[in-house]
Amino acid sequence: MIGFAGDPFAITSTEFVTAGHAWQAWRRGDLDAGRCGLSAINEHGAFWIAGNLRLDLASLNKVEMLPWDVWGARWEPGEQPTDAQLELFDSVASLTVDPDTRFPEVRSRYEGDDALRMDGTVFNVARGQVETV
Repeated sequence: MIGFAGDPFAITSTEFVTAGHAWQAWRRGDLDAGRCGLSAINEHGAFWIAGNLRLDLASLNKVEMLPWDVWGARWEPGEQPTDAQLELFDSVASLTVDPDTRFPEVRSRYEGDDALRMDGTVFNVARGQVETV
């Protein structure tokens, strides 16, 4: 569907862009956030990248959630992020683009920030309801 023809065990950074790299590229003006999202449900934009940053940070902390599980820091499609939200996700992106060398900071940020840590309750977008996980 997306036309990937390369070796799935040797994906390069030009073939797959992590949320941290996408966020940084968007903030630099090198990426149109409208190209990031899910066409099947017509949702895309910077909020989508931020949501995946939150998921990546959780996953790096062994909390692997579903793509439609939402919690903590975010903004809705069509809304503009606040300066505080931009700063928050700037800091998360800087950690997730190089998690191997910054792993203690990745752990500390996730554990110490209520806006980023999954507390056991999510809004399941697919079901349209709050759930305990």
